[in-house]
Amino acid sequence: MDRVSVLLVGLAEVEVAALAADEELDVTSVATIERGAGVDAVVVALGGSPPLETVRRVRELEPDAAVVVITEPSLEADGTVAMLAGVQDHLIRDELLPALLPRAIRYAVATNRMRRELATVDELTALPTLRGFAPIAEHHLRMADRAGATVVFVFVRVDERDDSGGVADDIVRDVAAIVVDSVRDADVPSRIGPDTFCILLTGDARGAETAVLSRLVEAMAIHDARRDPPRSLKLSVGTARYEPGTGVHLAELLEASVRGLGSTSGT
Repeated sequence: MDRVSVLLVGLAEVEVAALAADEELDVTSVATIERGAGVDAVVVALGGSPPLETVRRVRELEPDAAVVVITEPSLEADGTVAMLAGVQDHLIRDELLPALLPRAIRYAVATNRMRRELATVDELTALPTLRGFAPIAEHHLRMADRAGATVVFVFVRVDERDDSGGVADDIVRDVAAIVVDSVRDADVPSRIGPDTFCILLTGDARGAETAVLSRLVEAMAIHDARRDPPRSLKLSVGTARYEPGTGVHLAELLEASVRGLGSTSGT
């Protein structure tokens, strides 16, 4: 089993030591959370700060992590508030805590991963995920086969990376806004991967990709000019066509198209 990376915030030394002894957990302990570390789970002891403020701070710094909160028995209501705010679990500090906490962490990570895998809408951009986009795209491919029409996809990949090798949330939001501004109301934009967007152009879209690419370039230029100081986004763009009757599977089309994005750049 892969080790689970866990950030412990404000836990007692004895609790930290017990978790550090678990061979399946990779533990880091801090007094307060000041920056993200890209961990699988955050365990935070509530108390001193309002629970909603604490949960909001954790979510800002570790948006993908499962969150488990611990409270004293007298602060059980704070744990209830945190659960309503979307944390995965709440434990009360008592004699059962050392035995329950490792299992609670692993369960929280598993359910968080499952929730993300099943999600059809991307929380960061409000666009469909690949899971939400695929049925729509497959429906259009079937309609194209019946109507003899071409289906066109436009792809945008973010080539800017932060120090951890990922894409910063603010960049993702900016690119999502550019994508949405570049398409017609009838088209279907989506975020199919952490750094990749796909736009399904509806109707018989042969030739429509040129107009979309032009609008993308224009929207990128406006965005770059508004940044302070002005700075160009680093994006790769590309297109793919599904010709009716070819029988190409959606997964094959998406994989080949995304793999070929490196040859076409937008700046």
